Amino acid sequence: MTDRFKPLGETVGPLFAELEQRVAAHVELTERIRSALTGPEKDHVLSASCRGDTLVVLADSAAWCPQIRYAQAQLLAQLNGASEMQVTKVKVRVGRKPRDLT
Repeated sequence: MTDRFKPLGETVGPLFAELEQRVAAHVELTERIRSALTGPEKDHVLSASCRGDTLVVLADSAAWCPQIRYAQAQLLAQLNGASEMQVTKVKVRVGRKPRDLT
């Protein structure tokens, strides 16, 4: 009789490791975007991600989107100069702040 059931760590473990790496890369990119911005708009960046050659930045309100877009050249220069990532466009969207679960 063969064992049809595999241990949970054997099947789900690699998936969690991959998810952890993706989250770490997402957080690292968001911090790089915040550090590239010099004005008060850096405090209003919720997150950042790359979709192909497009950098997508989420701001906490529509009022800060133009300020972040204004810094597009600065963001592109810093990202393309400091890494292997080649970004050609920046899109700024309004995102939602995470709810406080306490």
